[in-house]
Amino acid sequence: MKKIVGIAILFLLPFICSTGSSHAADKRTNKLYELYNSTPTPANQKPRLKHFIDRRERIEKIRDAKRAGKPTSKAIEATSIDAPAVDSTFKLGKVYAYPYPAVGVKHPVIHIEAGLADKVEIKVYDNTGKLVEEALLTDPPKIIRGVYAYEYKFASENTPSGACSFTVRAFKSGFDPIETSGKMIFINMGFQR
Repeated sequence: MKKIVGIAILFLLPFICSTGSSHAADKRTNKLYELYNSTPTPANQKPRLKHFIDRRERIEKIRDAKRAGKPTSKAIEATSIDAPAVDSTFKLGKVYAYPYPAVGVKHPVIHIEAGLADKVEIKVYDNTGKLVEEALLTDPPKIIRGVYAYEYKFASENTPSGACSFTVRAFKSGFDPIETSGKMIFINMGFQR
């Protein structure tokens, strides 16, 4: 019985969650609540139903705002209306290079989570310790997976293959600088500029 209900949910979700008039959308949302609260719904399907219920509610809030004549932008529409605030505290978070190892990748990325900083300084060294590249990031960070993060595409054409290291220093007025370092393995495949 649980398999039948699970299969039915998978087939009905696209129809229930499709866009349409407000009355039809209310019926679809009510149907999702019925499926979510029904006893035969398998426990492993409930998180998926909850996701669709939340999505439907966000879509309806955006539509209601548009109908009321309130200005909306694509940036506002792309974010969740009830999303928690992003922590802007100037502190060190995750710092890593990806992909790791960087094989056949023209521009590996260095990812830095440091909250809101005034500037971020990155220095990349080859396996002999020679400085091969440095950058100063002054643009505001992006929100990536719910945190402020800076991402720098490492221009790797002139770097020899092997282990590279990088240092990161983030600066904010009124705070001590944040410093950290990391490593990446890079296999240069002889890319042309």
